[in-house]
Amino acid sequence: MKKILFALLLVLNFSAFAQAPQAFKYQGIARDNTGAVLSGASISIRPSIRNGSATGLIVYQETHTVTTNALGLFSISIGMGTPSVGTFSAISWGTGSKYMEVEVNFGSGYVSMGTSQLLSVPYALYAETSGSSGVAGATGNTGATGATGATGTAGTAGVTGATGVAGATGASGTTGQDVFEVYGTGQLVVSAATTTYTLIPGLSQAVTIPAGCKVMVSTDGGVQSTGATSTTYSVLDIAIFVDGVASTSGGQRRLSIQNGSLAQLIGNWSMHRTYTLTAGSHTFQVKAMDGGASGSSNANVSSASAPQLQGVLTVTIIKQ
Repeated sequence: MKKILFALLLVLNFSAFAQAPQAFKYQGIARDNTGAVLSGASISIRPSIRNGSATGLIVYQETHTVTTNALGLFSISIGMGTPSVGTFSAISWGTGSKYMEVEVNFGSGYVSMGTSQLLSVPYALYAETSGSSGVAGATGNTGATGATGATGTAGTAGVTGATGVAGATGASGTTGQDVFEVYGTGQLVVSAATTTYTLIPGLSQAVTIPAGCKVMVSTDGGVQSTGATSTTYSVLDIAIFVDGVASTSGGQRRLSIQNGSLAQLIGNWSMHRTYTLTAGSHTFQVKAMDGGASGSSNANVSSASAPQLQGVLTVTIIKQ
């Protein structure tokens, strides 16, 4: 299912009251990955107040479930949601700087939209319960009443400007799909002594996989038996490795080359496999080893320049 991305615009509104309210406003606009607003969408918002730094201790956290309006706009009062950590009225606004992190859940778990420092305005809450109060000073003498100033001239209402022309629709964003391909840079000679999987030169690459993707890995190339007569042969195994582990389902092939009337024949390997991997960097490799057949001749695997032998490793990312 295609995921929805949100563009959040922070708007903090505060009002002056004789007594500071135990809440402040947060507004945002929800958009999809093409930039279009999401009207009438149900989303979950989780604001957190952190102490001291953007990664500091969470002193207060709450959750809200809201529905956007026709313009994609939503508004919440932080301090009036469902608390999950701490008590809003117990936040010590005067101790250390405060940061607010906003997370959004669009159906598959909360995703952080970033953390920003709360500046001077929210600290009006501290004025209500600030530490020790000083001793009240004596009341000063009442000053003389000043003369009444002249009434100013009423200003003229400004002319309403014309409505601007609507801008063109922007191009669609990328989906996260991509293809990465490397080629053989040398030849691997597999002999009876090659008893463990050994990297085929050049067939290795590290690829960063985004979240919510399928990864398709394919490889092919040529192998030349070095047997010089019609009775010689070569047997070897080839496998796909992901993060140092061989794929056991559809990721290994055994190649047997029997020389006939012509010696030093060429065989080919070809494999394709699909993986579901966690987001982050992963290493993909193709390796070969001796197949364990007694009397097997050496085999030349891949090449740097011969197209008949040169191996290829292709990693394709498909966004779900």
